Amino acid sequence: MPMTTMSTPVSLIAYLYRELPPENTRALQQELAINALLSEEFDSMVIAKKALPQVTFSPTDKTLADILAYSLGCPVQA
Repeated sequence: MPMTTMSTPVSLIAYLYRELPPENTRALQQELAINALLSEEFDSMVIAKKALPQVTFSPTDKTLADILAYSLGCPVQA
């Protein structure tokens, strides 16, 4: 039975992180097997998940200067 009402980005993410109940997992697996667009979307999510640990964020020099300036104005707590 197609899972058209449950095949949402939220359900794909829950499946990706193994958080779907077993009955929903089976239904989604069946849907992924027959729905090429859904399978492609899921594959993109898998790639994105694998890339997450590699993402780094660095604040700009101005942001760091602003944080430092703010912290210098704060009283030191003992």
